[in-house]
Amino acid sequence: MNWAVFWSAFLGSGLGIVVVGYLARTLLEHWLNIDRSKQEEQRQLLQKRRKSNTVVVDILSEWLRSAYIKPFTNEDRWRLQTTYWKNILWLDKELLDILLPRLANAKNALPTKEVIVQARKLLHGLSKADIKSEQLNSWDPE
Repeated sequence: MNWAVFWSAFLGSGLGIVVVGYLARTLLEHWLNIDRSKQEEQRQLLQKRRKSNTVVVDILSEWLRSAYIKPFTNEDRWRLQTTYWKNILWLDKELLDILLPRLANAKNALPTKEVIVQARKLLHGLSKADIKSEQLNSWDPE
């Protein structure tokens, strides 16, 4: 059988055009679905990063609250513990490694402002921080 004649006859018929069109449409739909899936994954990752950074701020804010409110009561401790437990599950390992030493007042812990800078760096996927901790404002208790 001569393949050139076969393909010429096949494509020349209406059936050949329908089959080629169907295959092209199926392939295009497949590529579009792959692209949509990748975009959805990227959107979900960005949303998770944003949530994680909001969580860091919530925990740090409640943790710092004790310096502003005297005396620090059991109700304040309960609020801090509740905020901590509700939010800690959202954090990935990198953020936990930055945040937990600070909350424990470990000697090697980053200062609070630097925790914010590093969380921002992770949120935006930066190779190095785009701001310095000295640029951040803070209002110490009186």
